Parts: sequence; C-alpha cells; structure tokens
Amino acid sequence: MMKQFITGILTVAVLTISSCGSGVKDPATYNNSIITVINGSEKHIEAMNAAMNAADYAKAEQVRADWGKSLDDDIKKVEDLGDFKGDASFQKAVLEGLNGYKKIVTEDYPKLIELRKSKTPDATTESALLNNINKAFENMSTGVNKASTEFEGKHKG
Repeated sequence: MMKQFITGILTVAVLTISSCGSGVKDPATYNNSIITVINGSEKHIEAMNAAMNAADYAKAEQVRADWGKSLDDDIKKVEDLGDFKGDASFQKAVLEGLNGYKKIVTEDYPKLIELRKSKTPDATTESALLNNINKAFENMSTGVNKASTEFEGKHKG
C-alpha cells in the first residue's frame, strides 16, 4: 500500500509592506489579516499528516471535520474582510485557495481515509486522491504567493 502523503505545507510569509495613508485598511494590515487566516490551515495539515502516517483513521476523521469547520469560518473571515480599496484580486486568490481546501476536505480526504481504513490496497485510486490533495495545496500556494506579490507591488507606500 502506498504510504506517500502530503509533503508540502503551505506557509506564506507575512509581508512587510510600508503603510501608505492613514485609512482603516492600510496594505500591511490587510495583507497580514489575510495571511493570518491562510496560515490557520497549517495546523490542520500537520495534524492530518500525523494521523494518516500513524494510521489513526478516527483521529484523521476528527481532524478532517475540525478543518472543515475552520475552513467555513476562514472563508467567511476573508469574505467579510472585503477588497482593498476596490482591488479584490488578493481576496479572490485566497478564497479560491480556501475553497480548494474545502473541496479536498469534503471530497478527497473522506475517500482516502476510508480507503486506507479498509486495508484494501487500491494504488490507482489512492494515487488519484493524493494527486488531487497535493494539487489543491500547490494551487493555494502558487495562487496566493502570486497574488500577494502583485498586491505588494500595487500598494507599496
């Protein structure tokens, strides 16, 4: 049975953008608010990897359920944050990433947990599920890093 699992963890550094203007939403504060929300998923990714690597599928299911609830909260936080002075590109990239996480948490992880719990090897299905999961992490990382860099460039002080 394939024991490979998610190897990359999304960690997005908080940017140091100099504040321009005295508005309620300066670029650094806005950026940091978004990044703080994103980085919240890291603890769930680490817990999921630990549970799956230990073959503790009851724990994996609990992590998955908790992560799903956190994602609902995180999506709402980013939606409530709104755009930055009419620029919604960063917010949109983050919401796409969080919704990608939501999809794997509600669709791919349950199947992967059941497959591994069943102890019936199915390398093809397991590989497809792992590819979906890894692709979601890659899309989040790539999309957010690109949007964050563009945001920083557009809103320097």
